[in-house]
Amino acid sequence: MSDFMEDYVLWRRLPFPGLRRGQNLVRAGENLALIHGDLAVTDEHVTQVILFVDEGVFEPARGDVMGSLEEIISRLERFTEGMTTEEREAVEAHCRYAALLHRIYGEFLRIGAP
Repeated sequence: MSDFMEDYVLWRRLPFPGLRRGQNLVRAGENLALIHGDLAVTDEHVTQVILFVDEGVFEPARGDVMGSLEEIISRLERFTEGMTTEEREAVEAHCRYAALLHRIYGEFLRIGAP
């Protein structure tokens, strides 16, 4: 199985990273709840990959998905100082998920481009 398909299968099985109800972490001018929402929107754009895998239809999202993911990862990296273990787990889960989406969507663009 290719790395792309391994990442794809992992993504399809992996739950979206969660935040506890009312959890609103702010670090370095960034709000984790807002980043969480931005990641959810970007995750929706990445679902174009499902149509590609299932039916061979290459139809990239209209927005800059790769740029959005890079921005999200950069924003998450600002959360590194002074976190509790629980906060660190939440931020790292979001970062891993965003990095996985970045790999998948990057390969989707590479493989599917005419």
